[in-house]
Amino acid sequence: MTDGTRLLLYCIADASAALPREGQAGGLLRIVHGGLAAVVSPLAEPGRVDAPTKAELLGYERVIRSQHAVADVLPMRFGSVLSGEAAVRAHLDEQRETYQRALTRIAGCVELGVRALLSAPPPTAPETAVKPMSRSGADYLEARRRHYSAENRLRDRCVELEQALLSKVAPLCREHRMELPAPRPGEPALCSLYFLVPREQVLAFRMAVPSIPVQSHTELALSGPWPPFNFVA
Repeated sequence: MTDGTRLLLYCIADASAALPREGQAGGLLRIVHGGLAAVVSPLAEPGRVDAPTKAELLGYERVIRSQHAVADVLPMRFGSVLSGEAAVRAHLDEQRETYQRALTRIAGCVELGVRALLSAPPPTAPETAVKPMSRSGADYLEARRRHYSAENRLRDRCVELEQALLSKVAPLCREHRMELPAPRPGEPALCSLYFLVPREQVLAFRMAVPSIPVQSHTELALSGPWPPFNFVA
């Protein structure tokens, strides 16, 4: 491999990590530099990074998961490409402190996700079918007030779910974060919570989630363990 070969970056680990080398066609390379290890593979078709197939995305994730199964790794997003081994080493030099802090943060942990589909709250007042151009200023402001009121109620429900979860799993996780995309009027909203859980606490976490009280018609979906995608920023 020449130094100009473009390399697809999968993940970063500590240099002492015993990472597997099997992977996609072309094999994986482990570039060790400055106490860190970068897992990469030669990129045969650089243009495919901009328009990957589903199979390529799944293959990329599969490589990261195989590395994470045996060691702590910082997963990269698909499309992280560097121009040769020298560029990889320069990148590790530039980001060494950031990567070392992140590895310390996620040491010994996996990511578990909990998702709940929250039904849209009923409107505070019936909507009036008024064409946008014919609305008065008061009508427009009232419509916006109802919109943000519904959005706030959904966010409040997501926060309530977050607190219910933490009442059971707080001792079992190191960190957590919540994500609630902007809801669409009249449609349910997906509330996602991510937890950074020590590997030895995964079973206890799984057993705790079903015992969490939730509102009627709200079901929790637990996923993972995954590499800590949501805790590497």
